[in-house]
Amino acid sequence: MKYSEFIKDLKKVSSNRVHKIVNSYGVYDAYKFYRKHKPKHKKFVLTESQYFAIIRETNNMLADFLANGEDINLPERMGRIELRKYKLEPKISEDGRLVYKAPIDWDSTLKLWYDDEEAKANKTLIKIESKENYRVIYNKSKALYTNKSFYMLHINRELKKKIFQAASSGTIDAFTFK
Repeated sequence: MKYSEFIKDLKKVSSNRVHKIVNSYGVYDAYKFYRKHKPKHKKFVLTESQYFAIIRETNNMLADFLANGEDINLPERMGRIELRKYKLEPKISEDGRLVYKAPIDWDSTLKLWYDDEEAKANKTLIKIESKENYRVIYNKSKALYTNKSFYMLHINRELKKKIFQAASSGTIDAFTFK
């Protein structure tokens, strides 16, 4: 079996995937709300494509702020979106196992699994040798709204890659959290 076939089989990319998000509002739901409560003057009314373009550009600008290491204060006392730096150190747990929460280097791990069947059977992982890790946190401590526990923030993969590249090149720095 070739390496590319091994990767396709392991990741199961040849079959269809079903992603369904329930109990959550999206951009289209916000557009439906806007359409229902649109301004009275014709020159302020946006089409669907204009509305989505504005949302997309705003999100890209916020992503650039985060990738540059800047915090974002949300309006109306909704909290802050912050970039935090965590130190990665190996530790010994209470039951005597080694715990090292570094990110996994998937390219090296998959190459190892392709070459060594025993490593694949044991699920041996290769970690990235890094002293620190960056995370985006939604800080709700100063926010003033009810039901804070129902709000979450999930960063997309592209922004995570931007932050990782900026951190590995040394262009950003953040508050160190332990």
